[in-house]
Amino acid sequence: MTQSAPLLLEPDAGTPGGDAAARAEVQEVVRGFSRALRTHLLYEGQSPALDKFVESLRARMGALWDRLPYLNVQVEEREIVWQGTAVYVGEERDNLAFLLYKDGVRELSFMPGFEEEDLDGFLAILARIHRLKLDEEDLLTLLWDHDWGHFRYRYVEPLSEGVKLPEPGEASRQTQTAAAPQDDPAPVQSITTEDFREALYFLDEVEMRRLEAEVQREMRRDLWTDVLNAMFDRLEDGAAHRQSQVVSITSDVLPTLLGAGRLETAAYMLGELVKVATSGRQLPPAVVRAMRGLFDQLARPETVAELVRIVEESGDALPREHLGALLAYFPPESLGPLLRAGEGSASEAARAALLNAAERLAAPNPGALRAFVLDADPSIAAGAARLVGRLRVSEAGPDVARLLTRPEARVRVAAIEALQELRSPTASGALEGALDDEEREVRVAAVRALAALRWAPAKGRLEAALDSRRLREADLTERIAFFEAYGQLAGAEAVGVLDRILNGKSWLGRRESGEMRACAALGLGRVRHPGAEKSLAAAAADADPVVRSAVGRALRALKT
Repeated sequence: MTQSAPLLLEPDAGTPGGDAAARAEVQEVVRGFSRALRTHLLYEGQSPALDKFVESLRARMGALWDRLPYLNVQVEEREIVWQGTAVYVGEERDNLAFLLYKDGVRELSFMPGFEEEDLDGFLAILARIHRLKLDEEDLLTLLWDHDWGHFRYRYVEPLSEGVKLPEPGEASRQTQTAAAPQDDPAPVQSITTEDFREALYFLDEVEMRRLEAEVQREMRRDLWTDVLNAMFDRLEDGAAHRQSQVVSITSDVLPTLLGAGRLETAAYMLGELVKVATSGRQLPPAVVRAMRGLFDQLARPETVAELVRIVEESGDALPREHLGALLAYFPPESLGPLLRAGEGSASEAARAALLNAAERLAAPNPGALRAFVLDADPSIAAGAARLVGRLRVSEAGPDVARLLTRPEARVRVAAIEALQELRSPTASGALEGALDDEEREVRVAAVRALAALRWAPAKGRLEAALDSRRLREADLTERIAFFEAYGQLAGAEAVGVLDRILNGKSWLGRRESGEMRACAALGLGRVRHPGAEKSLAAAAADADPVVRSAVGRALRALKT
């Protein structure tokens, strides 16, 4: 017996739009259901990738109503049919058509407004069916319980379709015969290889080892690579329609590979697509555009963010070289998202790989980094500044120097590191202003950069800072950085100032604090001058253990 949901629409065989263009749009909508369902199952309903597929499907359905007043399709075991033509064919057992068919659904009708009000609920129900057990609700129950505003369906009872019901009185006219009962054989408790050893053609020991080796080899075989190779064979030798299908499949497979952490396989797939595109073989323009679109997906911020999340969650289980191999295929348009993700990632491996990928993209045109340095996004600006330093883009030095006025401390630190790498007088001079920055990490980065650059003009500001109240109240790390930088830049001129702090006394006979004297000793350890060694030797037997330790460390530094 066939059952119908209320107000099911008649099949739209006579509706306008039954041409090839309308059929193509219907086909894309039905395929969109299948793609969105697979992504829903992969990410358990929460993912930017799922949002992308759902929004794409919503847009396609909205456009379809310009051609059709409604959409009515029939469901068969492996196909979904519209106006007598299959618009979806499921090859695997667990496809969308079979998912509907096995629970009795035979026809679906979608009306305008479904994409806004009913689409999310419909996908959630289809995804839930995969997780139900045999004794739980079926698809029809879930559809019945939902309040649909723009969706109708027709179904049959699971045991009624294809079953011939007997005519009234037919059963009483038939003669019933009972077969003689037979005893069932005793059940076999277990089976071992010994039960087959007396067989005429049983395998000998050598053949058994060979068979076992073949089974093991088959179990270790990378099916993903074999399937992809078969697809790419069709891409190279197939017709235009088949080539479009292959590229469409790879577009669906890419999020699956990324979600499963199979970055090496994803990189292999992208590499094969590049080989096909650059082999000189003439491909239809539509196929080339589709391949370009697949690579454009990689440039989207949500794709990069999802990739970073996967890397961070996988930790050391995901080889760094696999991530690097995948990032090698990211297009130039992904430079901004890569910089943002690299600065924000909590994984050291991910940061290094993302920055290397960004450097590869920026290397052919380093001047383009200037626009990214001035970006309002602090992560992009900081990442671009680091690249300017690594690539030694000297013309971008003034732009990087302007970052020292940005309110974000991490951006100012990145700018200091970049200016240190540039090693130009303009860059070095800009670092002096950062010695008075309000943030401690910025001041420490600036003074260390000046010391590394041996920027002698900064020694006057450093000498003034040694006696400042701010440095006396700073933590030990900052004080050591300032004293060592002063000793390195001032050279022999620093001996008198540092010796006075280390060994001198006030007119009341008081010395500086132990930490200040220790910092002065470390500063003298950076001065290659006999006077520095003499000053340190005078404090070698000091009563303060902190001072003695610093003096010993400084003397060892002078002897190396």
